[in-house]
Formats: sequence, C-alpha cells, structure tokens
Amino acid sequence: MSAELRVGAEQLSPRDAVFVYDETDRHQSSIVAVYFADASAGRPPTTGELLDWARARLGHAELFHRRLRRVPLDLDLPYWVPDPAMSVREHVTLTTDVRTWDAARARIAEIASTRMDLTRPPWEIQVLDSVDGVPAMPGPTTIVVLKFHHSVGDGVATRELEQRLFGTEPAPAIRLDTPSALGTAVRTAVALGTQPVRFVSGMRRHRAAAAQQAAAVAAGDIHDPAAVRPATRFNRDIRSATTFHLVPIPMAEVRAAKAAAPQRVTVNDLMLTTIAGALAAYLAEHDETPEGSLAAMVPMSMRGVADWDSRNRLSQMIVDLHTDIADPLARLAAIRESANRAKRRTADPVVLRADRLVETAPALLLRAAGWARAQRHFDGTDTVPMCNTTISNVPPVTETLTFCGLPVVRAVGALPILDGDGLRHLITSQGAEIVLAVTTSAAMMPDPEHYGELLLTSFRALAAALGAPARTGS
Repeated sequence: MSAELRVGAEQLSPRDAVFVYDETDRHQSSIVAVYFADASAGRPPTTGELLDWARARLGHAELFHRRLRRVPLDLDLPYWVPDPAMSVREHVTLTTDVRTWDAARARIAEIASTRMDLTRPPWEIQVLDSVDGVPAMPGPTTIVVLKFHHSVGDGVATRELEQRLFGTEPAPAIRLDTPSALGTAVRTAVALGTQPVRFVSGMRRHRAAAAQQAAAVAAGDIHDPAAVRPATRFNRDIRSATTFHLVPIPMAEVRAAKAAAPQRVTVNDLMLTTIAGALAAYLAEHDETPEGSLAAMVPMSMRGVADWDSRNRLSQMIVDLHTDIADPLARLAAIRESANRAKRRTADPVVLRADRLVETAPALLLRAAGWARAQRHFDGTDTVPMCNTTISNVPPVTETLTFCGLPVVRAVGALPILDGDGLRHLITSQGAEIVLAVTTSAAMMPDPEHYGELLLTSFRALAAALGAPARTGS
C-alpha cells in the first residue's frame, strides 16, 4: 500500500450522482453494514480507545475525508471535495445504554432510516456495547454499525472497506489537496457546452441499441421482465418506523440442500426460493394472496461484465419469484431458470449498450428524473412497476476480522426501506452460517419474528423436498 493517501476533488459519475438526486426523506440512499464482535473474548473499548481505533484507520479510504459540493443550480454533476474540518468525534459514537437485542435492532433500524447529512463527510460509525440476546451469538455482543452514502460505493465495495477497517494492515498517512473553485467553474462552463452534444449522441446510440434489444426479445434470445406486478401490503407508502430482524441459517444445512439438488443450483437460488415461500405464506395467512406471481429486484455486480466508470457497479436484475407455485421443488426449478434468464439479459452486450444512456445524461436531467420519481405514491394502486421486494446478497466474509481485539463473528447489513418497496432482504454469510437480514415497516409487518419463522420453515421444507439430511439439534 502507498505510504500516503492523497485526497483531492473528484466529480461524481452520473451513475453515482443518481443516488444524490434520487434521495428524499422517504427514499434513503445509504449503505448500512452491521458487525457483531464476541464481547466475551475481551474488554470492550472505551470512548477514547474507540476514537483512537477510528483515527488509526482514516487513511484507508477517501470517503472519510470528503464531503459533497453541488454545482450551483445543479448545472453540472456534484463533486467530492476534501474537508479539512472533519472531526472524528462527530462521526464515531459509543453507546453503552443499549443492552438488549430488541433495543439494538431498534437502534439499527433507526440508523438505516435516517437521512445522511451531505454537508459533511458521508459516513458514521456507531458502536453498541455489550448487547445481550443476539440470535445465535454465544454471549454479550459488541455491535459496530458502519454507515456511508450509497454514492460513495456499493455492497461489494463495503467488503473491501471492512477488510481494511477490521484488518491488521496499517493505514497510510493522509494528505488533503486544496480544491480549485476556478477549476470547477471552468469545467462547469465546458460541460454546459458539451453536455447537449454528448446527450444527443448518447440518445442515438440508445435508440439503435433499444431496437436491437427489441429484436433480440422477439427472437427469444433475451427475455424482458414483466412490466408490472400485483401490489401487496409491502408495496405502499411508508407510514411507520422501520424494523430490523435477523434469521441465521446454519451453513451446513444450506450446503446439504445445495448438494442434494438434482440440478446445479446456487445458494442464491435456494435463498430466493426460501424467501418466495415465506412471502407467499405470509400473504396467504392474511388472505392477501395476489393474482399472479411476485418478483424481486436482485442487484447484480457488473464487475468484470461492464466497463463502468463509477463507484457503484451494480445493475438491477428482476427475477420472477414464482410465488404462485406451491411445490417447493417446482418453484426452485422455475426460479433457477428465471434467475439465469435475468443474468443473461443483464450481461447481454445489447442491453449494456442501451443502458449507457445514463452516462451521457446532463445533471439537470438526472435531477429532474429524481424529482419525478419522488412524486410517485403507491397507496391504492393495484400494480407496481417491475418488482415487489428487494433481495440483495454480498460476497461472503473470507477474512478474519477483529474490532479492538474482539473477533468479528458475523457481518450483516440493513437495507433502508422505500415507498413502494417496504420489505427488503439482505443475504450475507460468514463462517458457519448464512444470515437473512430483513427490514420492513412496522405497519406493513407487525410481526417480523413470525416472518422469520416462516423463512426457516420455507427453507427446511425446501431442504426436505430435495432430500437433504434432516438437521440435528435445535
């Protein structure tokens, strides 16, 4: 690693700027990662030790030292600029009065649903000391909540950052450059002249690619997702507090189910099928079975697939959950095929070319599109565009992580819920378990613990149908 981290001004790419322009109080754009350290393995840190720990790691990433600067009237894309006034005490907090798991998950949900202040560097770390009753943890747990703005990076980038924060490699020294207001003004003036030309050229390429895409769909080479899906109770405007719930599943059971499948399936196929079964069961219990299948937005990493000049390299893949199929094996086979079709479509060169229009869109157009999306309301509608829920997964934790001498034994995430998308799932794995982290609205789902039970029941029904060995123990 370099002996010095040089932090200068950097203009956001259009794909990253969308997370700034789309954000409202009801549409959060943040990444929330939650780490569970075994507090029985040593003494939790004091406030002073926590601040020292944070200061020693600030050289690992530029995001700790930059704040957002928007161009007047949003005539051009915003910039990240160095912030020499950044105070670690304003970003790092130790909380000692949250002692139970119920109180801790309420705090995590509150963090996930609070909009970030982009007038200062867009990150925070909150540590909840010695929490009792955390599911599948051996004893008292120290919980570390890392939050940063989505425009800084995606879930895969989180894995890269956490390896530095909770690893042993020393951070380099930090050097802040002084941004040039004159340089920004000149670039804005140039952009005002070139943006229309670039956008017109981008529109031409987009139309040509869209025509090729339509032809490929007509030929059956790629498959477009259904434009609308039946609305459920989770596809309304958010009107109550966010809730957060964890469902750990032993990795040995997941591997056994995967090995027992008659065809090659992925762990993600198994989890999608598990969630589909639980979602269908929950709605059926409330006499709200929809007419037709539901679908999920499943982010797909474009690393190695597309050459995107952005910090966020995820595409929104739409996967049919086949909630109208009762048999778990038939549902698994259908989801497997739908997921493979969605992957092929997302990675298709023609689709990728059509998707590049955003890269040439002027800042004012991106801002207007964000404003238009914020005006949408979902109460009373019979259908929703494309999907009903989000199911995201991130790469497994493969490194040994520690926090102030305590081993980190679980890493999960909390997805903020949105109007129209009030039930979201994040799948993570570390060591001997896979964890489904569920965020939802208290009004939409007053009993998340019961939904957690339905998730376990759905997974084990699928495993039994596959002929996997029965689990042992509780």
